[in-house]
Amino acid sequence: SSGINAEWPLRPGMKLNKNPLVKIIGSLMKLAEKNIELCKSAAGKIDVMKSEKIADQKLIIETQQGQMNSVQETVKSEMKSWTDVVKKNTAQRPSGKPLTENSIKQAVRTVNEEKKRSKYLMIYGCHESDKEADFELNKVVKDILYGTDAFPVLRTGEVYRIGRKEPGKNRPIKVEFGCASEVDLILMRARNLRDSDSFKHVYLGPDRTKEEQLAHSKLVKEMKQMIQKDSNKHYFIRDRKICTADKTLSSQTSQSS
Repeated sequence: SSGINAEWPLRPGMKLNKNPLVKIIGSLMKLAEKNIELCKSAAGKIDVMKSEKIADQKLIIETQQGQMNSVQETVKSEMKSWTDVVKKNTAQRPSGKPLTENSIKQAVRTVNEEKKRSKYLMIYGCHESDKEADFELNKVVKDILYGTDAFPVLRTGEVYRIGRKEPGKNRPIKVEFGCASEVDLILMRARNLRDSDSFKHVYLGPDRTKEEQLAHSKLVKEMKQMIQKDSNKHYFIRDRKICTADKTLSSQTSQSS
């Protein structure tokens, strides 16, 4: 046929040029090796993300379980039976005043308020523009949560600033979450903001009452005095107490977290 190359098949004495074929095969092998390395790298990153997600979920479960155990212990110790409840209503309190219906209602309100506050996160030191829109505030909060490296990123409810707006001052931001354990998770990861250029001066804290705010301010003042006397240690507040740790150990722990 006229469409067939006259040089194919090879005639006796002709030599096949293998160099182009060898180059093509070599290129394909290198491409295959790169694809294998990329797959291995992606698999490793996926494993790390899975491990972090499992660890965070385990932390949430342990926190929730701890809260449930705390409630159960309170119920067991304070109200063992309905008879104890009746006795509490008729007995004299340590202050000398009887436990009245109003005092019970006040105690219930206090518990409910504490439960509600436990679902809120407070953000301090975040820049506030003169005409800050809601979507801008939500974006800033989202970026801060990403900066804590909490995984997975938690969904927020209400987000708003509190207090009277004053020139030159940044009002705190109040952020609502689904439950107290989510707030605890963010607070435990808040130390990662120290490595952020944008948010290293931002401070995260729980939603405290006025009395708790005064007590915390007092602890902060004491901690600053301790830092001035001995700056070789890392100071932090936990469970309403000033704690210290070796700076080298603290830095290693933060990097491994």
